[in-house]
Amino acid sequence: MVKQSNRYSHGNEILFRRRKRWFWVFLATGMLAILFLFLVYPFLKPEAKRAPIRVGICGAVHIPAVYTMFDGADLAMLIRRANGLEPGADISEVNLDEVLMNDTIYHIPARGPAQPAETDLNRELQKVFAKAYTNLSNEVSKEFNQKDIRQINVLYVGFPAVYMLINYYPDFHRISVTHIPHTARFINNDYRLIDVFFTTGIEATKKILENSLMTRIDYYLIQDRFSFIDFVNLVDGLDLNLDGPYAEYYKLQPGPSHLDGFYTWEFIRFLDFKRIGVKYTPGSKVDVIRTDNFYADAKAWELAYEQRNHRQRTVIAALRRAFAKQDKSQQADIIQKIIKTFETNLSAQLLLDVYQDVLSTPDFTYGNLPGYYGTNSKNQLFFYPDIPSFELLRKEEIRNILLRAGKKPQTVY
Repeated sequence: MVKQSNRYSHGNEILFRRRKRWFWVFLATGMLAILFLFLVYPFLKPEAKRAPIRVGICGAVHIPAVYTMFDGADLAMLIRRANGLEPGADISEVNLDEVLMNDTIYHIPARGPAQPAETDLNRELQKVFAKAYTNLSNEVSKEFNQKDIRQINVLYVGFPAVYMLINYYPDFHRISVTHIPHTARFINNDYRLIDVFFTTGIEATKKILENSLMTRIDYYLIQDRFSFIDFVNLVDGLDLNLDGPYAEYYKLQPGPSHLDGFYTWEFIRFLDFKRIGVKYTPGSKVDVIRTDNFYADAKAWELAYEQRNHRQRTVIAALRRAFAKQDKSQQADIIQKIIKTFETNLSAQLLLDVYQDVLSTPDFTYGNLPGYYGTNSKNQLFFYPDIPSFELLRKEEIRNILLRAGKKPQTVY
């Protein structure tokens, strides 16, 4: 009996040890899983998976067809996929920000007969390409008896309606950004900047801006909706102060908030139609398909776009703050991931250098192209640039850069 009891106790002890060992194995595995989820996984920042959708486009585009896009793409991305607009396309009443719906066909209307519109646009483009522009930077540099200061000028296009001229001075680690309204009129017809870009492409757009703004544009950088949203998510979202109209529309709380990529994108493109006094002309005889029956005066539109420009400036500042919070290895990883989503003629290394300075340099200025808003006889909104004022501001900026370098005392006129 004693021997049996000893064997029984010994068996219990072995079973207890096994259970104890498995308990600690499971506990350790659970702790490692928790550590991974809370400490490691957030820094992996997995790329968002987007489902494919099928959408069609017809009308005044170069290649009307049915395309496979990704869920969340907007109409501007679809137009670019269709190789852009035909001359004579009318996108003044088309919402290029509209998010595409699966199994839907989108129609781009035309202004009128294609041949006159094409001839008119080509004639204006020939004038632009035949014109030699004066470089403002060269003019100012001569005042200091030196060669033109080294600068890299980049045209940034954020789909579909954000256009910015970035002047980067690598020797001074200085960034100057000029916001250019998408309704700006630079050629002698009713093609706005956004019309020119989606009709003629980036090279013609660059040339028009070079001649109009008297600034050499070396490179371009095009960022679509997905690229921007992913960028914001890679820096773990942005701290922004939400204005009342935006917060009300998206059912958020006004004031300080932390936004992810999607809501930040909505923040920079939001227009407060409720408060800009858009008038609606109803009636059974109104052709609401082909006629613009919405109207707001130029001052109301100017206010709405200025508010949106202000949001864009605050987002740039918030991006720079969020980027600065990352350590050096995380910053490099974020930039390496995001530059793959750009359409650009910048080399990978130069883009890395420019973006690091844009997001981290303390000497950073942001302004708007001088000018005023107005409407034509068809109530279409245009921005008319004040080129002489822009010329004065640019010369003043370049002088200040050279003066800070101690090249020459300032001359007061």
